[in-house]
Formats: sequence, structure tokens, C-alpha cells
Amino acid sequence: MPASLLRLACVVLLPLLAAAVHAQVVVPSALESWRGWVLKDQQFRSCPLLAGHNGAQGEADYLCRWPGTLALDARSDGVDFAQRWRIDAEGWIALPGGDGYWPQAVTLDGQPAIVVDRNGPALWLAAGNHEVRGHIPWQERPQTLRVPASIGLVTLAVDGRPVAPLQRNGAELSLGRSAGSTPTADSIELRVHRLLSDGVPAMLITRIQLQVSGQAREVVFGPVLPPGFLPTALSDEWPARLDQDGRLHVLVQPGAETLTLQARADAPLVKARAPAAAAPWPQREIWSYAADPAARISVASAATAVDPRQNDVPGEWQELPAFALAAGDEIRIEQRSRGLAEDEGNRLRLQREMWLDFDGGGWFAHDRVAGDMQRRWRLDLVAPFTLERASDGDGSALLVTQGDGGLSGVEWRTPAVSLDAGVRIARAGTRLPVTGWQDSFEHVHTVLHLPNGYRLLAAPGADRADGSWLSRWTLLDVFLAALLVLVAWRVAGVAGGMLACAYLLLGYQEDGAPVWTLLAALVLTLIARALPPGQLARVAQWLQRGALLVLALVALPFAAAQLRYALHPQLEPTHVVAPQGAGEPASAELADAEVADAAVGRQRKAAGALRPLPAPAPATASMALESVTVTGTRVESTANLEVARNDPAAVMQTGSGEPAWQLGHRYQLDWSGPILPTQQVRLLIATPWLVRPLRVVLVALLALLLVLSLRPRPPRAPGRGASALLGALALAPGLLLPGAPAQAQA
Repeated sequence: MPASLLRLACVVLLPLLAAAVHAQVVVPSALESWRGWVLKDQQFRSCPLLAGHNGAQGEADYLCRWPGTLALDARSDGVDFAQRWRIDAEGWIALPGGDGYWPQAVTLDGQPAIVVDRNGPALWLAAGNHEVRGHIPWQERPQTLRVPASIGLVTLAVDGRPVAPLQRNGAELSLGRSAGSTPTADSIELRVHRLLSDGVPAMLITRIQLQVSGQAREVVFGPVLPPGFLPTALSDEWPARLDQDGRLHVLVQPGAETLTLQARADAPLVKARAPAAAAPWPQREIWSYAADPAARISVASAATAVDPRQNDVPGEWQELPAFALAAGDEIRIEQRSRGLAEDEGNRLRLQREMWLDFDGGGWFAHDRVAGDMQRRWRLDLVAPFTLERASDGDGSALLVTQGDGGLSGVEWRTPAVSLDAGVRIARAGTRLPVTGWQDSFEHVHTVLHLPNGYRLLAAPGADRADGSWLSRWTLLDVFLAALLVLVAWRVAGVAGGMLACAYLLLGYQEDGAPVWTLLAALVLTLIARALPPGQLARVAQWLQRGALLVLALVALPFAAAQLRYALHPQLEPTHVVAPQGAGEPASAELADAEVADAAVGRQRKAAGALRPLPAPAPATASMALESVTVTGTRVESTANLEVARNDPAAVMQTGSGEPAWQLGHRYQLDWSGPILPTQQVRLLIATPWLVRPLRVVLVALLALLLVLSLRPRPPRAPGRGASALLGALALAPGLLLPGAPAQAQA
């Protein structure tokens, strides 16, 4: 070889040899024995790396098992399969078949192999080139066979005839109808229901109910959407897709299925037209319309209105108006007004618990407001109510501010209302606003706590005032009181009747007051005085003395308790009044109300619109406990006031101490809405300076009635004893026998 050619070969080959030396991975001999330990469970690192991957995802970024062409030969008794594999790192491969069609007689390179279930039949292969064969038996050829999606190359022969092209969808390969089975006609039936929802944007939900018979196949419908709507979501158990022309491609199977298609309008909703689609699309669609009153007041109209229940409209749509639309028919949306209607307001409910100060100088109320807010976005209290502190449903404190007119309140920016507030009510006489809030309420439930020595006589303006003196009088009570007054008048004249009437007005509702024993003693006294002298008269006198003894035994503890309460009202027992009538109180309704998370949001930006609430007036002498009230805020600017719930710089009001005592008497007031802000209630409350002397008067009246019953028998006028006896005898059975129910005339 010439020297020049030799030098040229050296120049060309030496760089190549150097590159080969540098490319070789050199492992030191001392570490060579560690190779297996380092590469344990990392054998895939020697496999080809997929394009666009960096290997960070582990084995998923490498291709270690290369499948060859899967050859399937389907016959009436089963299918034979054969496939070659190249394995770079040992692992599992997936085989065709599945539940009900499990591979049998599987061989690996001509040797029997074990098939295990790993979300389908699978076989373990070592590194190298392998050939896998097997057989899947069946009694009747299925219409589809499961073929792993990782196997891309498949050849199919059915009864010895090649099938091309293949119909595959995911892991399902169509085999066609079995030659030995009775052919079933291919048919499909569709029912279409649509829900048109007003909003921004308007939404259209289409539900297509399919009833399919025959073999598995692909069916094309369309177009399925009306003009002016764009698809957003498609859900179905069967494979389906929507092409660019608006046609729906569905790979159907024998059976029933429901397909749901969601779409949105690309313009403000004025009208919608049913699409014109060819068979098997139904000739008539059922449309339902759902208005959005929060955005606008609108109504839908079409040529044919139908009954939702008679047209199999889905259950959640059956309360909406429904229309039948043929191809090309329109449903028109008429706008009545924008936003809320004039009569559409906040839907609020109030649960209030009020405690009267021990000196009667004012009230403290614990309010819980729940419901939905549609407008205003501020909750204000009018005088004499003052909001001292407020918090949301999560217990986070809210800033109390003053709005226009000096009203104290809070900003509320979410539709769902869950407000917990502490309210101070200054001295305002007996007449108070029902709620004090500047909003209408659907229901108000108030619990009054009165200290010992106070009594609620009545509450004019309330729908119900359970526990008050007036509400506790029933028709039976009035009848019994009138009967006792009549007997006392017959025994002691007009003075006795007046004494009995005064006694019943003061003590009939008192616990332990002798009423039935007093009536029995007066009736027996009347009988004893009316009988002529004799054996019967002596028996009546002994009965009278026994009744008077029983009356004394009942009256003495009652009188002692009344005198003790007159001297020390704090010894009165606690009275908790349950509401009369069926149903639960309003607190149960408010407890079940849905409460969402609430945020404070931005305050009014107009200068002077909101200002921090000033400190309340100093506590009166009746509030003996010293208190510290936080009323300030470190926010300097009120022109652009921003309050964040989690802002550590904002100081929220905590208000004065809230009472929680359960002593004295408890009353429940209820109102059924709407309750307007101007609606008022009068609380007629008897104070201790009136209740305590009346207890002494009550004991004196009972003693006088007892003395009148012990008076000797006055001289009888001729004929008067017989009439008195007949009257007493007529009253006596009524004390012992239950009254017969009154029957109305036919």
C-alpha cells in the first residue's frame, strides 16, 4: 500500500477508534460484582428510551417488549392465536381473551406455559425472542373479543376467510355475528330529551336513550345539536365521538344505554331550533326549560306543550315546563325583566333568644339569621337595637359598621346567609319591632328569658305566645273557673263569687294551686247547708269537713310557697314552656338549613358610607360585672375600606358579655311570614313590684274562701233549701263523672 494511502487511513480511522473507546461504559473490576445489586428491578434501563421521554417516569418511559403480529383464526368452536415477541427485559405480556373466554393450551416456544390473571390473561417472558400460541374455546362465537390495546398489528380470519378492515375500539375487536346463531335483525330506537337552561351562557343538556338489537356496529346520527350551540362534554358507556359536522358516531351493542351530550350557546339565548336529522333520529324531541330568576325573568313558549310525566321526561326535570319539537320547530325565550323581580327579596329566617336584664332596664338578644340573600348585601339593625358583635357560620368574626342613618350592621356578600349576632336592646317600653333587622323574614322564632319575679301576661302582635298568662287559658279552664265562681256565689253570695273570681285570675295558672279541692269543698258545703236536719244532713256535714281538711292540707303548702316567693323571688323554680301544637319549633328548621361558607368582601367605597361603630354607652348599674368592649379598628381610611377575614390588622368587635342563664321563666313566640321590618309586638310583662304583692293577695283570697266555707249555715228561706239541694246534686255528678262528648245534630 502506498505510504500516502496509509497515512490517509490512519487519519480517518484513529478518531473513530477513539470515539468507540470513549463510548464504552467501563465498570471498575472492584464494582463489577455489584452490577446485579445496583440494577435490581431496574433492568428496563437497558431497553430503548421512548422519544420525548427522559426516563424520570421509570419503566413507563422505556419500551422493553416488542409485540409482533397477532394472528387470529376464529371458528365456531373457538379461536386460535399465534404471536411472536421480542423481550429486552423480562416481564409480563398481555394475551387476548378475558372473563368467559380464557386462553387454553397456551405454549411458549413449543412448551406449555402458565397463564395468570393480571387484569386479564398474562404470561411471564424472559429476555429474548419468543413465540406464543394458544386456543380460546367457546360454545357460541361472541361478537367481540378482547385484544390488548398494546398489540397494534392484528390479522383476523373468520371461518377461514380473512377479514379486512378490522373494526377495533380500544380493547374490543369485532368478530361479527356467529354463523350458527339465529340472526337477529339490526334495529335501533332513539328517544331524545333536552334541557335548555337559561344563564350566561345558556346550557343545553341532551339525553339520548338507545334501544339496540342485532350485532355490534357503528351508527352515525346527526346533526345532534341545534344551530348556535357548541359541544362541551360527551359521556357514555359505549364508545362515541362527535365529528366536525356535528354528527355523532356511536359503536353500539345489543342492549339499552343513555348518552349525555352537553353544549353551550354561543350567543344570548333568544330562541332555539330543533335540528333536522335523518332516521333513526326520532321525529319529535321533548324539550324542558329551566329559567334563571337571578339573571332575568324569562318564559319559554313553543307550538306544542306536553305533560312531562306522560313523555318520560327525566325525574329531575319533571317540575319544569316541557314542549314537543319536530325537526325545524322553534322554542322561543321571552324576557320579562332583567335581574330580580320587584317582589323578589331576601328569603331569611330568624331564631332569637332574648334575656331581660335583672332590673328590667333592657334586653340582650342572641340572633341566628339563615336563608338566602338576593339583594342589598347588607344586614342592618334599627334603634333601639344595636349590633355589638357578629360572626359567620364558621365562627369568624365580622366587622360591625354604621351605614346610612346610623344603623349598625354588617356587610354580607354571599347568597347563603349564616349570621350569628349579639344584639343589645335599650329601654324601649313595651313596644318593640318584631325583628329589628331592616329585612323581611319568612319565619321568626323568639325565646324570652325573664328573671325570677317577672311574668309575661300577653304578647299582642305575635302569632303565638306559648307560656304567657293569656295563652294558657283554654276553653276548659274558662268553663271550670265559671263553675267555681257560680258555686262560690251560691255559698257566700256576691262577695264569695267576687273573691273566687279574683282568686282564679291570680292563681289558676300557678303550680299547685287548689282548684279541684276548692270546688269539691264548696259543693259539699252547699249540699250540707241545703239538706234538712237529719241523718243525711249529718253525713253531708262529715263529708264537708273531710273536704275542708283536704283543702287545708293542699292550701297550706301552696300558701307557704307563695309567701316565700313574695319575699325571695330568686327561689322560684325554673319554668321551661314547650310550644303548643304539632311540629317542631323554628330552631329545628334553622338547624337543618343549608349553611354555606360566607366571606365579608368589600365594604362600600363611597366616602362616609361606612364608619367604625362607636363604643356603646357605659353599662348601667344593673350590670354589676366589669366588662371590656372592643369597638375600634386600625383601618384609617373609610373611603376605600377593605376588610379581609384573615387580616391580622383588623380588630373585630367582641361586644359586651352575653348572658346564658336559664333561670326564671321561658316563653316562646312565633311569627309566620312575611314579617316586615315595620311590624311590632307588645310585651306585657308584670314586674316584681306587681307580682310580689299579688302573691300575698292570692294567699289572702284563698284564706277568705276557706273561712266562708266554714261559716255556719244561714237560716233557710222556705223552698230555697230544695232548690239549692237540687242545684248542688246536679253539680256533684259533674265532679266525679267524665263529661259525655257533645254531638252535633245531623
